[in-house]
Amino acid sequence: MKNSSSVSLCLIQSDINPNDISANINHYSELLRKMTTKPDIIIFPEMFTTGFSSNLDKLAEKMSGPSVTFLQDTAKLYQSDVVASMAINEGGKIYNRLLWISSDGIIGQYDKHHLFFGDEKAICTPGSERITVFSHGFSFLPLICYEVRFPKWCRNQYQAGNFYYDALLFIANFPAQRSETLKILAQARAIENQAYVIVLNRVGVDGNGNPHKGNSMVVNPLGEIIALASENEEFLLEISLEKKYLEKIRKSFQVYKDWE
Repeated sequence: MKNSSSVSLCLIQSDINPNDISANINHYSELLRKMTTKPDIIIFPEMFTTGFSSNLDKLAEKMSGPSVTFLQDTAKLYQSDVVASMAINEGGKIYNRLLWISSDGIIGQYDKHHLFFGDEKAICTPGSERITVFSHGFSFLPLICYEVRFPKWCRNQYQAGNFYYDALLFIANFPAQRSETLKILAQARAIENQAYVIVLNRVGVDGNGNPHKGNSMVVNPLGEIIALASENEEFLLEISLEKKYLEKIRKSFQVYKDWE
């Protein structure tokens, strides 16, 4: 029987072929076959089938498109939750949309609220609401890349004996020149929210010529990096999060009772 006090993750730190949905889907299928465990949750990068470029408006798919279909098929094949974001065209507007899909279908949908200046802000429409997803005994707050910089949007809450979330997840296309910044921000978000922080970042060069180092990581609620992917190469980062450890840290240092 599955131990409900832990959740296993596989972070797919991958390169992304610029603007080539089909090639990326085929590549992910190959990477998935290299997993050494059967994870509860498989996580792909931001804009996982296109990367970023000035062509997002032309590449944006409907919810019935190939990227969503691939995620649905993968969830069923591996009997795992899958998480990714892609450009979605809905009602004539384009969103950087994160989907959380189980073997039974879509259980979470989040449109990126803080859009990065440049192509994304020029092309995409911002979302307006956060969501949480409950999966395998953990409550997750899924956010996207640039949003790691906004403490208020990442803010945890404690009310009536319950936390808003246990783990904060960022899927990203965070550029190489700011990789150290990403690490510092992830550690800060973990400490101030007394939660795990999961960061999945891509590697390779995007459609605008921007390089990415990866450095995907998992940070514990003390701000310690407990898992770190290799730099500048594709990597499957497999790790389990322990609910009992999280509860122990929260109980021993009850700063959450003084949160505003």
